[in-house]
Amino acid sequence: MKSILIALFSVILIFGCSKSPDVVTLKSGVKYNELKVGTGTEAKNGDLVEIHFKGWIIKDSSDLFSDWAADSTKKLELIADSYSMNKPMKFVLGTEAFIKGSEEGIIGMKAGGKRTIIIPSNQAYGPQGMGPVPPNTSIKVVVELVSTKEAIVAKMWDVDSTLFKTTASGLKYAIIQKGEGPVIAKDKQVTVHYTGYLSDGTRFDSSVERDEPFTFVAGIGQVIPGWDEGVLLLQKGSKARFIIPAKLGYGERDLGKIPPNSTLVFDVEVLDVK
Repeated sequence: MKSILIALFSVILIFGCSKSPDVVTLKSGVKYNELKVGTGTEAKNGDLVEIHFKGWIIKDSSDLFSDWAADSTKKLELIADSYSMNKPMKFVLGTEAFIKGSEEGIIGMKAGGKRTIIIPSNQAYGPQGMGPVPPNTSIKVVVELVSTKEAIVAKMWDVDSTLFKTTASGLKYAIIQKGEGPVIAKDKQVTVHYTGYLSDGTRFDSSVERDEPFTFVAGIGQVIPGWDEGVLLLQKGSKARFIIPAKLGYGERDLGKIPPNSTLVFDVEVLDVK
């Protein structure tokens, strides 16, 4: 009897230890499994989400759903880690503002939840690759959903065309609301809200929708030249529109949402100057 019990215990142990996690495979080929189920409202496309995450390129497809954060052999594959910066990321779900291919795996998560998401290369950066991601490389992301809420939808401001002026460089600008205090000087720390559009009105980025003001140092090249020039015309509390030709923007670079040689339109509000 004792030997039978030992044998039964061994079988239970083997099958218990070898049980694989429940993996959901989406039509796109993206896979995920729940590490922790959150509570509250489910995240959906169009929501403003706040996440912490770690991301790895996949060189070895074995043990995809094991804890890579605790595996010292995976350190060289780590490409992103919001925890190390102590700063969660905010973006509108469904706008491809996060790691390409990952957002589909975030849909349905609840605040406090955690998922491992496996993104095949054809849903990530494909044969082109991107930055630290080589061509034809799959990606693993572990996402913790901090919060989710309905996003604000930024709308292009109505601007009186007679307000526009053009600088010698080609920057076109209109000050819609005059601020207070001195004009912003080089080396000042500036905090703004902004929304960016292509010349056809297509919105490509918005700090308003992310509920995350943008801070930078004016006049030292931390932003595109059109911004560096434009903010030096404003004051704290100013609202302005910049129409930035490609040579003062991203030039011939292809940034996906921003095609090469694009004229950019920005609605900018200066929140603070230090």
